[in-house]
Amino acid sequence: MAIDARRALTCAHVVLSGGVRRADLWVSFPKYGPWDQRYRVARVDWNKQSPEIADVAVLHFDEELPPEVEPARLRAPMPRDVKGLRWWAFGFPSSSRVHGNEASGLVGAMLAHGQVLLDTDSSYPVETGFSGAGLWVPEYQGGAVIGIVTRARPRDAKVRPGDAQALTLAAVDGFLPDAKLRVLIDWRAVDAGAVALASWGWKLSADREARRHFGSRARGVTGVAERGYRFRGRDAALLAISGWLDREVTDRRVLVVTGSPGVGKSAVLGRVVTTADAGLAAMLPAEDAGVRARVGSVACAVHAKGKTALEVAREIAAAASAGLPQRLEELVELMAVRLDERPSRFNVVVDAVDEADTAEEARLILRSVVLPLLQACGSRGVQVVLGSRRADGRGLLLDVPAGAAEVIDLDDERFFALEDLAGYALATLRMAGDERPGNPYDEPDNAVTSAAVADRIAALAGGNFLVAGLEARWRGMYDAVLADPGSVVLTASVDEALTAYVQRLPAVEGVPADSLLAALAYAEAPGWTLALWHAAVVALGCRVSEEGLAGFVRSAAANFLVESSADGEQPVFRLFHQSLNDALLRPRDDVRVRADEGALTTALTRFGRERGWEHAPEYLLRSLPGHAARAGMIDHLLADDAYLLSTDLLRLIPAAAADRTATGRHRVHLLRLTPQTTAALPPERAALLSLTQALQQLPVSFTHRRTPYQAQWASLPPRHEHATLEGHTGWVNAVCPGSSP
Repeated sequence: MAIDARRALTCAHVVLSGGVRRADLWVSFPKYGPWDQRYRVARVDWNKQSPEIADVAVLHFDEELPPEVEPARLRAPMPRDVKGLRWWAFGFPSSSRVHGNEASGLVGAMLAHGQVLLDTDSSYPVETGFSGAGLWVPEYQGGAVIGIVTRARPRDAKVRPGDAQALTLAAVDGFLPDAKLRVLIDWRAVDAGAVALASWGWKLSADREARRHFGSRARGVTGVAERGYRFRGRDAALLAISGWLDREVTDRRVLVVTGSPGVGKSAVLGRVVTTADAGLAAMLPAEDAGVRARVGSVACAVHAKGKTALEVAREIAAAASAGLPQRLEELVELMAVRLDERPSRFNVVVDAVDEADTAEEARLILRSVVLPLLQACGSRGVQVVLGSRRADGRGLLLDVPAGAAEVIDLDDERFFALEDLAGYALATLRMAGDERPGNPYDEPDNAVTSAAVADRIAALAGGNFLVAGLEARWRGMYDAVLADPGSVVLTASVDEALTAYVQRLPAVEGVPADSLLAALAYAEAPGWTLALWHAAVVALGCRVSEEGLAGFVRSAAANFLVESSADGEQPVFRLFHQSLNDALLRPRDDVRVRADEGALTTALTRFGRERGWEHAPEYLLRSLPGHAARAGMIDHLLADDAYLLSTDLLRLIPAAAADRTATGRHRVHLLRLTPQTTAALPPERAALLSLTQALQQLPVSFTHRRTPYQAQWASLPPRHEHATLEGHTGWVNAVCPGSSP
């Protein structure tokens, strides 16, 4: 398992013979690199005091691995925190020595010396030949390696053949302290994911080095497909934020970065997060002399767009390699235990709180994640920087108790300099980093007039970087001659500026561009595949081909508004800025929005059923419940057995909370009675739900072709959910109305 460009991790018993390193060691990565490419091992490090217990070795290569061999993302939770999590591993057992095989299951008991037991439930077992394979767990930040497989039971074992043991990275870090695995285990900007990096203006380009790392810099551009480096200034805000992160003494207050839409909250926070990353900061252009955060000063950054408070809490816990909370109130305890074991400053950045999954989830992030974390763990080194608008449709969002927050308002003159906005406008006029041949604003002889046009745009933009960027970018792309600075006219209203920009876009097969973009405005994070977007456009009454839609996305003017990021092997699309979503949907009243959500729910559900829910795009399993809930159609999903076997139940169950039909209530009750299903794969989930149905004396409806069992009948002593409240002998201090489910 590769852990960086020149090192790999394996078991000590693989590379040792009689306690001595085997001679002439070579390693290949046939699943990822060229099948015939091998790499010579120049040095091996292992724990020479007890290689039997510390069964791990670090292999050092005498050359860098190619970009195709991507180092694993590592996390080091304690063994006690991973029990019950799903695992996956790929090895080369004797039964499939050439092509390899995979195995999966659940992490079982915690063993001695940092080992855990692996219970296997896959069709193929763990065998000899898996030694040194990475133990991959999907729940840690979209998937991370938390250990290596060390032992397997023989196939001919009489009891549970195929089960195995693994050594956790938490133990490896202790066994081999000189390997400094902690540096690789700590959170990095790339761990924030493609959605966050795209929102912060980072790009994953196609060159060899950048395939190993996400884009080279916080670039000051809006669309992820856009090249260039245009971030300018913002020194006052950056100094205030970086100074806050590096304070010697924490005080349990939250630092709030706020401002009007388009003022640059995410750009400023993106600059902080990415310059705090050693690898990304080293790739900044030589001419960059702006304020940077101290390398290593950000321990975790979360982009909250489209996420629930529990998802935000789990990302924070995963970054700390703590146990993953199943409920919001568990976060504080799990973080406290982890930080006590490894005392250090733990700075957290949470951006786009106002764009969370729902207005209630946005408030829960503040009320049930951020403030409790500061109150309980502030003395343990936790600090939080929060990026958000001041209010949303439900009113004041940043409702922080008096004295509990320090506020950086980017609209305030203390944190705004007109020359910063003018510098950004000029860089955008010149299309810096993505220069256009013949661009009059990029000609040296026109420097004075170009600067005057940029100054004029900045003066008219009302302090808004989004408004200035829209005007400057259009001129930089299409003006054939220099504009007269006095002729530049624009509105400082974000809605009007965005509307004017969209109206300039050509129609696609007779369909106005704003209709295509309005459909995309309903997409939640991380976005729609092209096929989902096309299905949504058709559902909302527009007739356009999928090929025409693809061409629209690739057009230079449109890809500024639509950003893409990788979702598995397919790109996914969404609008680049929440303000554009708002501008496109604001003309629609509540009745129209509900009707649109109904049409989308019907179309997306049909899309998923036609392809089979197990093979449906991840978006449908994660975000379809939100569309259905807003349309009042959540019952349709709750009644679909196949959907319940594949969907993300942690998102479906809260979305069904407002359901009032008997069928819906019974289905949600069934899911709540089977909490083990949230982490289970479809075959196991079918078995668990069938057991609960049998216990409830309901017809068993959940089936799967690979289910390990299907319940026919079941009996169980009464559980606390069914306990009868027989009396109360104390004082009655309060009374409230209630109803039975």
